[in-house]
Amino acid sequence: MKNQPLKPWIKGNESITPNNFFSNALPNLEYGAWISLDIAVELYKANTIDTGYLKKSWNEHHEYIEQVCLLTGIDEENGYDLDREEKWWVLQEIGEPPFGCYNIYFITIYNEHEEKLVYIGKTDSKKSRFSNGHLAALKLHNPIYNGYNKRVYFGTVMFLSDDKEYVPLEFISPYSRAERYLSEMEAYLIERLNPELNKKKEPLHLLENLSSVLIQNFSEENAFMKDFFV
Repeated sequence: MKNQPLKPWIKGNESITPNNFFSNALPNLEYGAWISLDIAVELYKANTIDTGYLKKSWNEHHEYIEQVCLLTGIDEENGYDLDREEKWWVLQEIGEPPFGCYNIYFITIYNEHEEKLVYIGKTDSKKSRFSNGHLAALKLHNPIYNGYNKRVYFGTVMFLSDDKEYVPLEFISPYSRAERYLSEMEAYLIERLNPELNKKKEPLHLLENLSSVLIQNFSEENAFMKDFFV
């Protein structure tokens, strides 16, 4: 299921707090990146998955922090530190921290002998890419794909900072930079994995020196790209 980047602040050991959001920490590309594939469904069911999208998720996380600060009076000066009673108060008045989004997806074809990646995309718009017929899905009606089932995996991109703190895209400011990291991650994967239904993407800039990407599959169909390095 989707993660809650701010959950440790409100319900855990405070290993992640708003300091992670406002520190302007950028990914350390020498440490590489991670993609967690959390959900796999048959392609025809793709529009039933609430993936969210980056802009909404990014805004929700920043708005949640602002609401907590207004409610409790905490701020940067005290390190956004909440005691137990304040955490309980936040949960009662504001609720659980927001969920992140699934910001990357892989479309595959498979049969009893193999599973093959054919398309990589990003979830960057308010309306689901699958709601009115995805172009890649339409191309899969080509007779060359007869005899194959079609599946889609949804996942999340994660980086590490210089201090080896987790840096999801929601932590990167301003939003335009986070959006650019997502676009370049899509391009990076397309360039190296070369799915047959993708066109070549734009050249890399922010991720030009990215060392590697580890893909981990936590879905029920976890044989595909399990602990796979790109």
